[in-house]
Amino acid sequence: MGLKKIKKIIKIKMKKLSEIKAEDLTIKARVLADADGEVDYIREVAEHGCSGGSCSGLIYYSDTHAFYNEYASEIDDILQDIKDQTGESILATAETHGDLRNYLAWLAYEYTAQEIMRELDPENY
Repeated sequence: MGLKKIKKIIKIKMKKLSEIKAEDLTIKARVLADADGEVDYIREVAEHGCSGGSCSGLIYYSDTHAFYNEYASEIDDILQDIKDQTGESILATAETHGDLRNYLAWLAYEYTAQEIMRELDPENY
């Protein structure tokens, strides 16, 4: 695939990203704001997660705990969605991941980034 075609695909995805809507004060709105129009940011989070400091504003426990507290109800909905899809509760193994609020904040942020990528590129996500 040539560079020109790749740039065209990226431009199309960027345009689609700007068209994605999210209700105010939701995790989706937060991810879109953190991405600042950059599909690569969302793709990176969707494919590699938040570990290593790749998620804006979710580096320190104080950040992830505040995120968890702000979005606890929506995180509960995501946990239920995952349970409905897999038949298993994430909480059953959550304690193996260290700090629970940190783990759930990252999980919700990553899950939401994956959902956005599915909207942008349903054939590959």
